[in-house]
Amino acid sequence: MDSKPFCSFVTIHIRLFFMRKLLSIITILLSGTYVLSAGDLRVELAPAWPADSCFAGTLAGDDVSCWRSFDDPMLDSLIDLGRDNNYNLAAASRRIDIARSQLRSARGAYAPEIAVSASYNRERQSGRMAGREGAATTLSYFSAGATMNWEVDVFGKIRAQTRKADANVRVTAAEHAAVMLALDAEIASTYIELQVSKIQLEIAREHSENQAEILRIVKVRHETGLVSELDEAQAKTLYYSTIASIPMLEVRIEASYNALGVLTGLGREGLPAGIYSAGNLPGHFQIVAAGAPVDLLRRRPDIVEAERNIDLAAAGLGIAKSDYLPSLSLSASLGTAAHNFGDLFSRPSFSYSVVPTLSWTLFDGLQRRNNTAAARQNMEAQIDVYNMTVLTAVEEVRNAMSSYKSSLEYIDRLSQVLGSSEEEVRLSLDLYKQGLTMFSNVVDAQLDYLSCRNNLVTARGNVISYIINLYKALGGGWSE
Repeated sequence: MDSKPFCSFVTIHIRLFFMRKLLSIITILLSGTYVLSAGDLRVELAPAWPADSCFAGTLAGDDVSCWRSFDDPMLDSLIDLGRDNNYNLAAASRRIDIARSQLRSARGAYAPEIAVSASYNRERQSGRMAGREGAATTLSYFSAGATMNWEVDVFGKIRAQTRKADANVRVTAAEHAAVMLALDAEIASTYIELQVSKIQLEIAREHSENQAEILRIVKVRHETGLVSELDEAQAKTLYYSTIASIPMLEVRIEASYNALGVLTGLGREGLPAGIYSAGNLPGHFQIVAAGAPVDLLRRRPDIVEAERNIDLAAAGLGIAKSDYLPSLSLSASLGTAAHNFGDLFSRPSFSYSVVPTLSWTLFDGLQRRNNTAAARQNMEAQIDVYNMTVLTAVEEVRNAMSSYKSSLEYIDRLSQVLGSSEEEVRLSLDLYKQGLTMFSNVVDAQLDYLSCRNNLVTARGNVISYIINLYKALGGGWSE
């Protein structure tokens, strides 16, 4: 009896099942169409993405091309350091090595087990065992031998175990890719947060200098009796409120440095010296060409991992099924024994045995049946996980694209507000110097201008973060 047709049937059934679900989900969500041709499963999708979006081209061979699209050498350097030194990524790499060792161990079951032994025995037997009379006897001899045990994989049990070990290697490889992608995105996001905080710190210091000058002017006007003490109090409030924001920004900057030290695995002291330079955000209007969304979704590490978990569960089901089949093993031994060492290798001293064994469990209290049912349910559960992963991936891509587009519109409109706010600051201060308006208008204009500048920097940082989320959602920065 050969389990190969059965295993092939199970594999085909599983593949068709989750491919049908994949096609139906992506077709509904992305308004695509699919075409099935004889002997070839081909998917043609027509997603409703902008023609001039980042999806017009194809992904370059460099697996970090998405992150390099920001054209920021410092960010590239941090990502490289993280990939080389991050401990979570190193642990994921070790899990791949462990799985590969387990695969080699599973393949080793194809080979027979061979053992050799050599010994010298000396025994004394009592002479009083059979009756009162008798002399003790002494027996001494040399022996050597070799034994072999071999399970012949006629029914595919070892093949099923090897297939499962191989699927586990693929799962751990996808896990490693997921850790790497998450690490890259986390480094990029933390770096952008650092740059935003640096720029906002520069803005706060610049405004504090301007407000210090305004406070000096108000003091002079108060001392000359041109304005009341209220104007000076309002000027001080404006100045000190801006000064008070500086320590919190410095705390955020320090926290970002520490976070990057952990992510790169080098600690704060091991970060590149250039990271302490003035804040600068990369451009936010260009997305790297990354290919069709559906193609990238299929290579997302979590989707790949979910798919390979189905393979792993299917292999587990195959092992459970193989327990119903008999097993064929072959045991053999070859040995020699002699009283004198010189006779050890003479022909009469040799002995051997060959024992082929066919065993088949007929009843085990329904253990095999329950194990098979559990394995089948596990496979079905992995299919459900796969489908949910695809749905989540589509949602993340759509959310990232929508957030990115909306953020660009927000930046455009906020830039217009910033221009008007800057003009308001200039006019209110000129009118105040001429005594034509109250100082509260100057305070309001200054606060609005500071808030608008900070909001614009935050918005620029957010739009870059949305690009990072988009690359992460599309599985960017990783190639199998």
